[in-house]
Amino acid sequence: MNVIFLGLVFWNILLFIVTVVCGMEGWRVWHFSFGVFTAIFTCFTHSLVFIQLIGSGKGVKEAVSVYSLLDDPETGYVRRAKQFKGRAFPYAMFMPVIIIVVAWLGAWHDTNFRAAPEWLNASRLWHMLIAWFAVISNLFAFWKEYGVIAENRAMIREINEIIHAKLFAQIH
Repeated sequence: MNVIFLGLVFWNILLFIVTVVCGMEGWRVWHFSFGVFTAIFTCFTHSLVFIQLIGSGKGVKEAVSVYSLLDDPETGYVRRAKQFKGRAFPYAMFMPVIIIVVAWLGAWHDTNFRAAPEWLNASRLWHMLIAWFAVISNLFAFWKEYGVIAENRAMIREINEIIHAKLFAQIH
């Protein structure tokens, strides 16, 4: 999952850059198109993180019960899996909301583009400010989510090693 996530983050950052450059250069049609695609792709990236943590949490519960692994309620595998979901939840849920708000503000600006004089047009400023906040906060969220994914992967490797040792001991 780390490699997949890093690939998605790479493309997400590239889409952020292209969208911002198109917005600064005044290429409205391209900015709008890339903005919508970037918003959808960003929501997909964050959703994938949470889906992966939900799935691995179910797998951890199953492994603990099937292979009778020691699972202390305070520090055990199931508890750690829940903590990983809890740590990723704010980023995986709040960042798509911010991106949707940015897309909505961009659509508001685009539909009011000729309706008001430029000096009175606050929609451009709101869209630009929230967009910069969204880009910076998403970069931070990607970094935090990567840390959670890496810890989750390490825990799954630990569980797999214990299971392999148990199975090897049963064979011999």
